[in-house]
Amino acid sequence: MVYFVIIFLSMALISVFGIILVAPIIKFSAIKIVLTVVILTIIEILINAFFATVIRRCLPKKWFSTDRKVFIAKKTERKFYEKIGIKRWKDKVLELGVFTNFHKNKIAKPNDNEYIERYILEANYGVLIHAIMLPLSFLILIFGNLKLGLFFTLPIAIVSVFLNLLPLFILRYNLPKLHALYRMNKVKNEKSKNLP
Repeated sequence: MVYFVIIFLSMALISVFGIILVAPIIKFSAIKIVLTVVILTIIEILINAFFATVIRRCLPKKWFSTDRKVFIAKKTERKFYEKIGIKRWKDKVLELGVFTNFHKNKIAKPNDNEYIERYILEANYGVLIHAIMLPLSFLILIFGNLKLGLFFTLPIAIVSVFLNLLPLFILRYNLPKLHALYRMNKVKNEKSKNLP
C-alpha cells in the first residue's frame, strides 16, 4: 500500500512541478506533462520488471543457495537498519512474492527447513534484483531528451532507487534471522535423529 502511495504521490508532485515550472520552458500542456509522467513511470516499472524477471529466471539457483553468505547484512549494517527504524516500517513495504508464488512477508513454516531454504533462496534473489536495480533505475534517462531527463526522467529514477532500497534493506536485515532459524532447525533435526 505504501508503495502505491509513494508512486502516485511522486507522479503527482512531478506533474505539478512540471505544470508550474517546466511547461512554460518546454511548451508542454498540462495534459501532455501528466501523460509524459505516467508513461515514463510505466516505462520505469517495466524496466524493473524486465531485469527482475531475467535475474530470477536466468541465473542458476546454486548462486543463491543457503551457503551464499554474501547476501547477508553484517552486524554494523543491521545496526544501521535499526537506527533508521526498519522494525517500524518493514511490514508496510510491498512484497512481490506473488510473482514467484512464494510470499516473504511472514515465515509460514518456521520448523520446516525445506521451506526456510526456499525462503532464503527467494530472499537472496531479491537482494541481487534490488541491488542491481539501484543503478539500472537510471536507464529511464535514455527515454527522454535533455529537457525530459532533467525534469521528469531523473526524478522518476530517483523514486525507483528509493523504492528498491527499502526491500533491499529489509531482505538483508531479515536474512541473518533466517539463517539462524535454519541452523537451529538443523540442530533439532540432528538431535531427533540420534534419539533412540
